[in-house]
Amino acid sequence: MTPYEIVSIAIATLAFALSLYSAINTYYEKHIKTRVYLRWTYELGQQLNICLLVSNMSSRPSTITNIYFTNEDETVESSWFPVKLISQTRFNNDKVFVFSDCTPLNIPPRSSKTFVISFQNLRSTNIISDKMRFKFKIDNAQNIMEFHPKVVKLSNLLCK
Repeated sequence: MTPYEIVSIAIATLAFALSLYSAINTYYEKHIKTRVYLRWTYELGQQLNICLLVSNMSSRPSTITNIYFTNEDETVESSWFPVKLISQTRFNNDKVFVFSDCTPLNIPPRSSKTFVISFQNLRSTNIISDKMRFKFKIDNAQNIMEFHPKVVKLSNLLCK
C-alpha cells in the first residue's frame, strides 16, 4: 500500500466518524423531551390557577395542546380562553386586568416560558392536595405528571 492510499483511507475514516457523531448529535437534539414544572398553585372557589414553567431544549418548537387536571372523581380541561384572574390591579395609576393563558401553548426551540393556566367549574371542595395529577398533550403525545404543589396566598399575587 502506498502512502497516498493510507492517507486517503485515514481521511475517509475520520470523515465517517465525524459524520456519524454529527448524525447522532442531531438526532439527540431533535428528540429532547419538553419538561414541565409546577411553580405555584392558587385556589379561588371552584377555580384552580397554576403557574407552569415549560422548558423546551429541543432544536424543534414544541406545542402543548391540552392540559387536564385530575382530581378525586373528576377530570377538568384547562380553559380554552383567557380567564380574568383578579378583578384589577394598579400599575402607574392605570387599571390593569390580569388574565390567564390558554391552550395551545407554543414554546420556541431551546427556550423556557412561564404560563398561568386556569381550571374552572371544579366540583370538589378539596382541590389542592399533597400530589396533584395533570395530563398534558405535548406534541401529540400524552404525558401524565404528578407534582407536589406550592400554595400561594392572595396577598402575594396582588401587585401593590
